Amino acid sequence: MYRIVMVDDEPWALIGIRKLLERNENRFRIICETTDPLKALEVICKERPDVVFTDIRMPEISGIELMQKTKENGVEADFIVISGFSEFSYVQQALQEGAMDYQLKPLDPVKAEEMLEKLYRKLENKRSISDLNFYISLLDKCKDKQSLLKTRLQHIAYKRYQVVTVYFKESEYDDVFLFDLGKKAQFTALKLGPKKCVFVINSDEDKSELIYNSLAAKGGLIDRAGISLSIDSADNLSMLLKTSDIASYDCFVNDSKRISQYSKGKKSLVKQFTEQVIETLEKAYYKKFKDITLGMTAFFMANNMGIEDVVFLWNKIVIYTTENNENGSRFIEFEFLDYIELMEEFMNLEAFSEFLFEQLSYLEQDQAGDANNKFKELLLYINKHYEEKLVLKELSNQFFINVSYCCELFKKVTGMTFSQYITDLRIKKACEMMHNNKFSITDICERVGYSDYFYFNKVFKRYTGNTPSKYRKLAANDYSQGELGGND
Repeated sequence: MYRIVMVDDEPWALIGIRKLLERNENRFRIICETTDPLKALEVICKERPDVVFTDIRMPEISGIELMQKTKENGVEADFIVISGFSEFSYVQQALQEGAMDYQLKPLDPVKAEEMLEKLYRKLENKRSISDLNFYISLLDKCKDKQSLLKTRLQHIAYKRYQVVTVYFKESEYDDVFLFDLGKKAQFTALKLGPKKCVFVINSDEDKSELIYNSLAAKGGLIDRAGISLSIDSADNLSMLLKTSDIASYDCFVNDSKRISQYSKGKKSLVKQFTEQVIETLEKAYYKKFKDITLGMTAFFMANNMGIEDVVFLWNKIVIYTTENNENGSRFIEFEFLDYIELMEEFMNLEAFSEFLFEQLSYLEQDQAGDANNKFKELLLYINKHYEEKLVLKELSNQFFINVSYCCELFKKVTGMTFSQYITDLRIKKACEMMHNNKFSITDICERVGYSDYFYFNKVFKRYTGNTPSKYRKLAANDYSQGELGGND
């Protein structure tokens, strides 16, 4: 939700702007409404709002002077000028000073709504790029985290730091009133996707309990959340960012655990479990293997394990099957996955364990003809629904193809694995949308099926050689797609 300051020496004009903004209450919040431009300047410098609605001609300070003084104080707010004067000189001066729009009084409802939509898209794009760059800087171990945070936090830094990663149910949410952290606490919110927000919390003590209670109280708004541990040094913020995100995926193991605090993975237990899996496979004890996979979810939940442990298990099995494939084994080729890719590939741990059993106990292939036709239908379905959550197991069932044979067909027909095919399709669609300025990069991220802007940015750069923002700039300069291959 973007914060608004409104200033106009005519009270009736403020009422009109307020009514307009109240119709968009999920997007904008008025933090100051005044007829005094000096007070408005004071609030702007202190609160650093996202947008200022101002009149042009006001006593003591004009709208143009207000814009100039705002810049002089280092505040990067967007200005919307609403004036009763339509003279070209006023319009020209306002636009030269950086005003985003110039609207005449009284406001035309249709034009005003169009202006607000344009403003919101601009703010979303601006915030996404700014927050992503800040997040990447925090991940950089060479960066001075204290200096970075000074640009975002309002007060002198307290001694402790913590990170919370939240995935919301809706793309429009208010990140200001999410936490009740008590005294001596502050935070900065980084919007990293259509529904993802990362909160860097700075406080005088461990706020884990208050954070958990605040999130639990907002259960209707939150899909899932991960809480990092609390530490007394900003230098380790990169670790907190990563672990809070990992914890937000722990619902993969236990769906009822929508809010999770990070705990270190239990590699020794996972290693023992993996050894059981491998032993049953080597001895072809498929009945025992089925019992192990059926009991996997209960085992992981009983030992309070998270998605980090599932990733360790998966990648251990990938190593085993790769080594056996080199010896002419029947195993289908697997690929290494991280925790985000794992959750994209499988809906939950139960689906993951079913997949393992069907893949690794698979012996003979007795279906071909009809399955090949069904596979064509499956590909057509994926091409139409690429922005949705697509799970191989569900698609195989939907099109009556053995899941193991389906994996084989993906490699044979497309030359890619299922997950590679989905990613390739989504990035190609994203590239097409980059040429349409109607969509912000945040819009594109969501439209091609990603909820995490940071992950989308990383995948996009891996496939194209450029970040989405640089790709768009190059595309705007009429570069051909073949030329879009430089490094950022």
